[in-house]
Amino acid sequence: MLQFNKKFVAGIDVANRFQVDRFSLFLERIITKLSKKEKPFSMAEEERLMQIVGLSAEEFHLLVDACNFVFEKAAAESMTATLIKDLLKPAGLSAALLAVFEGVWKVKGQALVDAFKEKPFETPADVLVDVQWRVHLQVAGGESNHNLDPLGILQLRLLSSNQCS
Repeated sequence: MLQFNKKFVAGIDVANRFQVDRFSLFLERIITKLSKKEKPFSMAEEERLMQIVGLSAEEFHLLVDACNFVFEKAAAESMTATLIKDLLKPAGLSAALLAVFEGVWKVKGQALVDAFKEKPFETPADVLVDVQWRVHLQVAGGESNHNLDPLGILQLRLLSSNQCS
């Protein structure tokens, strides 16, 4: 289930002001670039789109972020187009734009799911700062007639990426 925060709802409100034919092209661009792990629009394209559609920079970024969120969530959970449509209804998206989301996901959604499957699971990176090692060997002594296994000790000192400067 999608959780709707204030920014997401604001992005949906901006989407409702979009013309349906332009919104389809907008979503196709976002999902295509998302599957390639690229930024959806260059700075020049953003400025031009904001002029054409009549959006402020803040409104434009709210809209892009909301669309990215929907597609990322849908890909991560392998949602169907109908499920996306049903989940977005309570957010207040118009029926025409719901149909656009559904149509774009039917056509381009599988490519995004496949791209996400190829994406490695990322965790906050730790940085290796020091390695120390020791090997302990014990050979047979006077009272013991059998060899003992060697023991190796490896110490790794890590710093989380937010501690590194």
